[in-house]
Amino acid sequence: MKKQDSRISLVRWQKEIAPGIFCIEIENPKIAKLAQPGQFVHVKTVSGWEVFWRRPFSIHSISEDGKAIQLIYRRIGKGTMCLSRLHDGDPLDVLGPLGQPFDLKGPFSGAFIVAGGLGIAPVRFLVERLLTLNKKILLVWGVKTEKEFFELDVLSSLDISLYLATEDGSEGFHGRVTDWVEKHLKDFHWDGFQGFGCGPMLMLKNLQSIVKDVHFPWQVSLEERMACGLGVCQGCGIRIREKGFQMVCTEGPVFNLLEVEFHGGSFGSN
Repeated sequence: MKKQDSRISLVRWQKEIAPGIFCIEIENPKIAKLAQPGQFVHVKTVSGWEVFWRRPFSIHSISEDGKAIQLIYRRIGKGTMCLSRLHDGDPLDVLGPLGQPFDLKGPFSGAFIVAGGLGIAPVRFLVERLLTLNKKILLVWGVKTEKEFFELDVLSSLDISLYLATEDGSEGFHGRVTDWVEKHLKDFHWDGFQGFGCGPMLMLKNLQSIVKDVHFPWQVSLEERMACGLGVCQGCGIRIREKGFQMVCTEGPVFNLLEVEFHGGSFGSN
């Protein structure tokens, strides 16, 4: 088992960065040091609100001093409601880093990154690491409406090619992020590139169909509900071609996109 840390960590700050979307910075030097792009942490509140199950969150970024992690989440239920009530200095029970990270060791010169909605959460950490490796980066991020974008100033300040898409046409390309990919895939030269993606399951299913004949590898981070985060409960299983049943929390969350089995709008485990 890989090194991980489970301890009471302290909230440094958090803020609402878009309607109903929050960024929280949690001090935990050990997790911050060990974390790799694509990994996640399992979080449980300990400040008086009893929420039994931990919640998994992708690691969004590492603080400038290297001692804290940042997470992005949408306030949609009891667990995230409790999380959104935390203040500076409040404690959190954090387990991590967990899961398999993106494989960045291969001989590639550029990255084509596709993010849908809050699938952008692990992407900033990935982009920051790829830039230290001197990789070219093309990032396309799609949301329903422009109000759901955040940190565009940060992304725009980085040495990357950034494209935006909105389903209602309020910003950038008018359509889904996969519509952008389908329309523009042939507009670029992809020699030496690898593909990376994260977003809702249906988006990844559509992306798989679009890029299946593109001759470079694709890694994606899958979003799936999980209770334990350690492979014990087996509640986050999916089917991977030629490998069978795999746990998103331990064998993933990063998988080869072209090996994931999607059936009828859901994963092969359904």
